[in-house]
Amino acid sequence: MVLIERVLREIDGRGYGAYRRLVGARQVVDGVAVEVVRVQGDPYAPPSVARVELVLDGPSWALRHPVAYADWVLRRLFRELKRVSRRVGEGWSGFLGVPKPSPVMIRRSAVEIRGSRLVARVWVGLPSRHRRVLGDEAIEILLRKLPRAVARAASWRGCESELRRYVDAWIEQEYIRELLPRKRLVAFVGDGSILPRKHGGSEEPLEGAVPFESPPSLRIEIELPTGRAVSGAGIPRGLTVVTGAAFHGKTTLIEAIAAGVYNHVPGDGRELVVSLRDTVLIASEEGRFVTCVDISPFIDEPPPKMDPRCFSTRDASGATSVAASIQEAIEVGAKLILLDEDTVATNVLFEDLEIVERLYRARTVVPLPSLAQGLESFGVSIIVASSGHRQLLRVAKTVISMLKYIPRDVTEECRELARDTRVAHRSYSAPRERILARAPRLYKPRVRGCLLEDRELDTPINLCSNAQLYEETQLNTLRVVAKILPRFEGASVAEIARRIERTILSEGFEALLGKEPGPDLGEVRAIDVAYLINRMPIEVIQR
Repeated sequence: MVLIERVLREIDGRGYGAYRRLVGARQVVDGVAVEVVRVQGDPYAPPSVARVELVLDGPSWALRHPVAYADWVLRRLFRELKRVSRRVGEGWSGFLGVPKPSPVMIRRSAVEIRGSRLVARVWVGLPSRHRRVLGDEAIEILLRKLPRAVARAASWRGCESELRRYVDAWIEQEYIRELLPRKRLVAFVGDGSILPRKHGGSEEPLEGAVPFESPPSLRIEIELPTGRAVSGAGIPRGLTVVTGAAFHGKTTLIEAIAAGVYNHVPGDGRELVVSLRDTVLIASEEGRFVTCVDISPFIDEPPPKMDPRCFSTRDASGATSVAASIQEAIEVGAKLILLDEDTVATNVLFEDLEIVERLYRARTVVPLPSLAQGLESFGVSIIVASSGHRQLLRVAKTVISMLKYIPRDVTEECRELARDTRVAHRSYSAPRERILARAPRLYKPRVRGCLLEDRELDTPINLCSNAQLYEETQLNTLRVVAKILPRFEGASVAEIARRIERTILSEGFEALLGKEPGPDLGEVRAIDVAYLINRMPIEVIQR
């Protein structure tokens, strides 16, 4: 075993490139093993990566829930590294850090717990001055600051109640999610939840917000395995319309349900907002790339030269992009689709049959109310935020009216109001399975904001409209998927997406990447993987 300290003593004062000798060097300090797995080529290049491993002495009840435990450690490690990180020299010299976690509890490469062992991966800015190795400073960073910070973050003694809160929050949310199908529900919104965020770009709860209070007709009580009972609104299967005036909480409720695919940390306000994991929030994406998607259920009387059974375009309209996104999501197993009239082409949501029949007598887009029954029969539920169009109200199984963030069940009133409204019901057919015939060979993909760029791509892949990606680590995982996608040629898009999700959940990021990852990867769902694939310039064959 090559010792880190020995290497640093030997290269002290040499040119920065000498740091490459650290790759694979390892040393154990007070029971904490530190290994350098990646070395930056320049002090101004992205930092190096160190792998830190130690044996946990944590309580058995926490070790049984490694994702929650790792999430708790990561948040402490983020704060600890921020406290001890000091610039020593030029560029990134002296930096120690991990990505800042969002309020969701997901698997991340920065901290993983495997049995009783903790593995942390940390960015390290190897120090230099005038591009010369600073050996003593590097020893201080790698063999003193770093192992101590990880050991402190992993120590639970004196913090047992805090750790217990994290683990209990995980247990409760997992239990509710498993309970939803048995109760024929698609989502649960707990009483007392704080749904509004501080502002549009924030994930912090809004101070002074009105707590959620479930309508009596939708209220259910759940006995949780942690020993407490909670109540809240159970959203049933089928079409649910969330209606009400602007600024009264329709979109806020939809966004909270969308975020409910992941468990949330204590204090987030949405710890009791839980939805099916296969839930997808869809918006119009004018100009998006579509490859041979069967959107025929949504198209009536297609224009010449358009085959809705294998629809392809490099410039989708608002309506066709929504139709494609719905079919793509169902293709990979989506069970709940969320739509908001603020971000979805209105001709997908409803139509005025009287206007259609009297004025232009042409029907191209089949609106959602016509397909609602067919989708429900296929096992797909929909929640729509709408100010109250009669067609939607006519076919909805549940109508929730939001008034000053307080929900009311107005289903019976709306049925009476929309009793005479005509809806032309249509059958629904499942999307055809698509086989990946060819995927682009990307050179060096990178993420800028929410755009995936590579010199082999004519235009960046826009991931911005996937509002269920909550942190940069998830975007980085999709970047890895884009790079390795050619490995999966010959498999169906749905199977590729599910296989990648299974690999992350059961084997970890190392298995996905094929080598030691950095600290910058986060869990994504099969739906998110398919979202990426469907926006890439791929070639597919329908089966």
